[in-house]
Amino acid sequence: MSEAPPKRAKRRYRWLGYLLVATFTVTVLLAAIGGVAAFIIYDNLEREGTAGEVVSITIPQGASGDRIADILYDNGLIARPMYFRMAARLNPDGLIRHGHYDLPKGLSARQLLDLLYGGPTAEALGEQIRVRVPEGWPITVVARQFEDPDAFLEAAADPALIAELGIQADTLEGFLMPDTYFFSETPNEREVVERAVRHFQRVWARLEQQYPERTAELGPLEAATVASLIEREARTDEERALVAGVIYNRLDRRMTLDMDSTLQYLSGRWGERVLNADKEIQSPYNTYRNGGLPPGPIVSPSEASLRAALEPAEHDYLYFVSNADGTTHTFSRTLAEHNRAVARFRTEIARQRAEERARQE
Repeated sequence: MSEAPPKRAKRRYRWLGYLLVATFTVTVLLAAIGGVAAFIIYDNLEREGTAGEVVSITIPQGASGDRIADILYDNGLIARPMYFRMAARLNPDGLIRHGHYDLPKGLSARQLLDLLYGGPTAEALGEQIRVRVPEGWPITVVARQFEDPDAFLEAAADPALIAELGIQADTLEGFLMPDTYFFSETPNEREVVERAVRHFQRVWARLEQQYPERTAELGPLEAATVASLIEREARTDEERALVAGVIYNRLDRRMTLDMDSTLQYLSGRWGERVLNADKEIQSPYNTYRNGGLPPGPIVSPSEASLRAALEPAEHDYLYFVSNADGTTHTFSRTLAEHNRAVARFRTEIARQRAEERARQE
């Protein structure tokens, strides 16, 4: 009679069986997950959809593939920007020209790509009513496009519309997303305001996904306020995060922000030299007299400035002054360093003016 296998061997065989079953189960699950993922990708990338509502968009000159994907997503044409990026990588032989496009919802990323490769909708462009919300400018500038600018300003400050849009602010200054908006018929002021704010909200929703902790900490009002200061003070994309860092560093140290842009907002003299008298204006927007941020945005900030407000550069700068080129800035850690930078700036400006006078003589 043969001996029964030892108990230890039985346990080893049993555990081997469990391992084989578990391995098979995981393999099946991974295959199923992979199949579902492949179907979702195919469904959004290649499967032909049914054309629905037509949406008017504008591709800016020099827009990158990522920027185009974001524009399509912001306008509800694709479910995720990644699908369009994947379609573009798989079909790289076309060229997307800047201009106006009328694109239907419900199409796959590949179908949209084919339409974009076909070029702008030139015929429709001439029929469209265009309203421009420029980045870095207040609502009063946008209002000048209308026959009745005051009606536009009233719409942007209408408490009922602000509540309907879900904005926690007294005015929609700073919440009109910079872009060119196309309308098939002449829009009224409320329609323009609502469309530009809805665009801001779509951008903000995307930023919430990318910066969940930071957006929850700041909220739309504070983020848009900081971004509006960045938009007016920074002149290059590279300096936006640096300027943001200065703003937060001064706030952390309970220093006044001393931003000329807030005084220009009060006076309406954009781009002009700030006078000492301007610094004495009694207003919560006067960042020379009041600590903290102003009550709200001073201009419409771009998405780049919103991102800088959410992801500032980490440094110990507390000051910056414009260089003589009118574009870049010199950043300083101490007041002494800042004063020396200001002196260099004034010397260079004086030299440039002297050379200009000499050329004119």
